[in-house]
Amino acid sequence: MDKTKLLFFVDETGQDTYGKFFLVFGVLVEQGKKDALEAVLEQVEKDTGKNKYKWKNTDNKLKEKFIQEILKIDALKQILFYAVYKDTKKYNYSIKVVNVSVIGDYFITIVIDGLNKKEADLMRINLRSLGVKYKTVRGMKDEQSVFLRLADAFAGFVRDYLEGESYAGKLFAVVERRKFVKEI
Repeated sequence: MDKTKLLFFVDETGQDTYGKFFLVFGVLVEQGKKDALEAVLEQVEKDTGKNKYKWKNTDNKLKEKFIQEILKIDALKQILFYAVYKDTKKYNYSIKVVNVSVIGDYFITIVIDGLNKKEADLMRINLRSLGVKYKTVRGMKDEQSVFLRLADAFAGFVRDYLEGESYAGKLFAVVERRKFVKEI
């Protein structure tokens, strides 16, 4: 039996709070479904006008429109995860998301927005100590991947909700009701 090949794209928000608030968001994609889902997500970015803009630089009306369109993509259910932390700003907490989300025989490639070589080496050590069967851990800029941009958008959206942004309240209720994202 072949091992399932997975890709896990991770972004965060909260560096600006110096650790008081830190949110890690991950998108877990099966390798065989990546290309089709990537095309759909790129089309949503284009259709909504979000394009490759960072979430923090996006107008609230556009944010709302983008999330509403994303919620129409059933293939995203069960693959979006986040965790909120206090008193830290370490990406290593994304490991928790991997451990809780992945079951079975797998190899996982972990792609983290902006991760440098030293941080990647530390992440590999932590993954090994937890028994996570990773293939690769690497950094990438979110401009390079629609999945990192999705993680950036949802990290920002969840943060906006938690901070009481007006556009996010009702929309987050829909996200929760449809069980679109899972808090770890």
